[in-house]
Amino acid sequence: MNRTQLIGRLGRDPEGGQSGKGVYATFSLATNEYWTDRTSGESVEHTEWHQVVCYDRLAAIALEFLTKGSEVYVEGRQRTTRWTDKDGVEQRGLELRIDELKMLRRAPKADPVVAAAKGMASIETLLKDFGSGARTDFTLAELASMLNKVRTNLVGEDDDKRTARENAAQRVAA
Repeated sequence: MNRTQLIGRLGRDPEGGQSGKGVYATFSLATNEYWTDRTSGESVEHTEWHQVVCYDRLAAIALEFLTKGSEVYVEGRQRTTRWTDKDGVEQRGLELRIDELKMLRRAPKADPVVAAAKGMASIETLLKDFGSGARTDFTLAELASMLNKVRTNLVGEDDDKRTARENAAQRVAA
């Protein structure tokens, strides 16, 4: 079985475009390990860099919502890639082709208004494509989740947390 799960932070903004396979996005993902050296007792940190690629709907989401420093969960399969560099030498690399992407935390110091504007632009494009018949690969529940994410970026609280807080306040008042 070829499955890899990672939680890490983006090392750069996603880059992408259109290819023969459709929309794609690539980005680097840093994962960290921490341990204490047994001989010196010092804390040690190791960062591993992973090249990530996604297609279609995940690529559109990555390009619209992710920025350098965003924390994400990704799951997919590893693939070896081969190419010839500018000097004519054949090179090999490893990339993770993801099937699942979950946004965990936005990048530190990201402007929530800019993030919300990008999110609204993405939703607007999605709805225009839906209206023209170009996109039908999403549900209203997914659209509602996207709108909730935009609102959360602005006010810092999602529907579930707000409802739980309001219910607790009503119980205390009663």
